[in-house]
Amino acid sequence: MRSRHPHAFLKPAIEIWEPSLITDLNRIRESGKGIYSHDIYIECLRDGYKEEIYIDYAHNPIYRIDGTVWGVISITPESTQKVLNNRRLKTLNKLSCQTADAESLESGCHIIMKALQNNQDIPYALIYLIENNKDPKTDFNPVARLVATTFEVCKEELIHEKLKRHIPDYFPETHETIDLTKLSDQYHEDVEDATSTYSFLRCGCWPINLVMKEENSIQVLLKDNSQAILLPIKLTFCDERNLSAVLICGINLLRKLDDKYMEFYKSVLNYVNRILIHGMSIEEEKRRAKLLADLNHQKDMFLQGISHELKSNEY
Repeated sequence: MRSRHPHAFLKPAIEIWEPSLITDLNRIRESGKGIYSHDIYIECLRDGYKEEIYIDYAHNPIYRIDGTVWGVISITPESTQKVLNNRRLKTLNKLSCQTADAESLESGCHIIMKALQNNQDIPYALIYLIENNKDPKTDFNPVARLVATTFEVCKEELIHEKLKRHIPDYFPETHETIDLTKLSDQYHEDVEDATSTYSFLRCGCWPINLVMKEENSIQVLLKDNSQAILLPIKLTFCDERNLSAVLICGINLLRKLDDKYMEFYKSVLNYVNRILIHGMSIEEEKRRAKLLADLNHQKDMFLQGISHELKSNEY
């Protein structure tokens, strides 16, 4: 009713509501029985943008003294936040259940992307790993590598023996590998969004260097005016490798980025971090096990050599 207020008052229902509701009202009038339903999906224009909302409704007849239907009372509480909470909780639970499956850092990235596919609150996702490679001249040479996305890849399409990723054309430039030292002077345009409590950037490529520099999330406005958010991840498991990651998530076109939505992204980030840390720990265990096996092999070879030499001296 918000978009129809106040002109809708005292108007006939047929002038205000959708045909499906008029059909329900006629059915109640003819049968004398109420109609009930839960979590009905509706798209409506309110607060300046088209929004997905969910409602419970109960349409009950109002009777005259003679038992005929005089009117209908409709009670329609909104259940949007309940639906969103349940939906987002399922996403977090799905990520939580996948933690133990990560056997390496890279496999963890692919597991995360698989868990986030076909998600209403995260329409798409990409993950970049950033490793600061030691450089004697510049001290550090940070390189970001695109490891996994939620977009399907065609196994038949190969470029330099690598799978071709189907990146949407409304994205900023999305490179497989990015030298972050060359993006230090990248231009960003600040854009205010009336439907959101957060500001957005419009830029030519993903502002990964800015996310790493500020160590905070950054919201981006894409070419088609859809929105995305970049979330930094600091991987502190192993001191020998200076690793970070950036998770890029799409924002639902039918939801504004509010504080509750942001809290959901932060929760996703916590589970993503757990998966990556678990993958790193398994990878490190395998590396140490291999190193120990190599040392044992070298020790055995050394002892065999000494034993052979001692036996030779006896003769």
